[in-house]
Amino acid sequence: MSLSNNYPAELPLLNLDFANAGVLDPRITFTRASTATYFDYAGVLRTAQNNIARFDYNPSTLAAQGLLIEEARTNSIRNNTMQGAVAGTPGTVPTNWSRSASPTSGISNEIVGTGTESGITYIDLRFTGTATATIGFSINLETSSGAAASASQAWTTSTYAKLQAGSLNGSTFQFVLNEYSSVPAFLRNTFSSTVTPTTAALSTQRSSFTVTTGASTAFVQPVISVIFTNGQTYDFTLRIGLPQLELGAFATSVIPTTTTALTRNADVASMTGTNFSSWFNAAEGTLLAQVIYGADANCKAAFINNGAYTNLFAMQRETSLDRWQVDVFSGGSRQALLTFATNSAAINSVSKCASAYKVNDFSGSVNGGTVVTDTSGLVPVSMDRLALGRDNVGSAEFLNGWLQRISYYPTRNTNSQLQALTGS
Repeated sequence: MSLSNNYPAELPLLNLDFANAGVLDPRITFTRASTATYFDYAGVLRTAQNNIARFDYNPSTLAAQGLLIEEARTNSIRNNTMQGAVAGTPGTVPTNWSRSASPTSGISNEIVGTGTESGITYIDLRFTGTATATIGFSINLETSSGAAASASQAWTTSTYAKLQAGSLNGSTFQFVLNEYSSVPAFLRNTFSSTVTPTTAALSTQRSSFTVTTGASTAFVQPVISVIFTNGQTYDFTLRIGLPQLELGAFATSVIPTTTTALTRNADVASMTGTNFSSWFNAAEGTLLAQVIYGADANCKAAFINNGAYTNLFAMQRETSLDRWQVDVFSGGSRQALLTFATNSAAINSVSKCASAYKVNDFSGSVNGGTVVTDTSGLVPVSMDRLALGRDNVGSAEFLNGWLQRISYYPTRNTNSQLQALTGS
């Protein structure tokens, strides 16, 4: 029998279709104590106001991504919207920025101007001349003491970058993170692999780079380095948009700043009270989650619990093996742990997990794959809430990606039905 013939005969009591709805179900409580950015259906960067959910679109394909759920982050670049920049030869860089002298080893730099492309604030930098040495031209996006840091922290720098005019002619583009002591005195710098900006739309060309700081680091400074080869002649314009520096092991949505570091607070979505109890069956049920994981981290997709770890039914991504996992606790003890195939929760790809529960009868399938079972254990009790894309207790791990669909059936669907739900 084909998977298409194995769908459950009954409809789900809860069916949250975030990818296609574009609006938040009124039963969901949503908060975020700050503004936040997202891409609209036309691929234009927009700003959502406080407590407004973000239904995000892929700026390259314009496909609906779903409900964007992220942890809190701060952009430590105090001015990523190019305030204070003045066009000219060489012109004036944005406030708090600096750059190599012009000319440097035969390469001159001028500021062509600033503007916005698809809602992304940018600055255009033109490089001309014949290099008299192999040199790196630096564009410092902060001062040496503008972003405080500590030892052994993961910092991620990112930016949109586009070749606006001309040809790179063999020049290379890299991220650099400079580290400074409390003096501040320079300690070290770390270079990313080469990034090659093209003439494609700016919104489709965001790159990032993560560094773990050293033992004596007190400040970090994000830098863009353009490497020129001795004897080569250059004339090209590089467009840089909304650079970001954030404490964390991966980049999150951009946070525009003008004069000071700014924080985007966490997206918090949940269903409680009768908005939860009206569809939940404590004795048995099936939960389906379809998501796009956006970060290589432990990320919750759906988390049903009683406000503590004593009773829970959690569907999540496990970092170490890049796979889905279903965890069940009752009375403070683990009753079931379903772990799925390695690489079943790939970053930036749509993936689905469906899991069913009943006393001594737990099972699940991911992306239509082999069903994983656990035939012993109690079901959780006293569950009274659904946290969407986050862990609402303890570690407070967030999806840092997109919820596309959450569905709930008040019965324990068959194993073949689980495969059908996740294989289509």
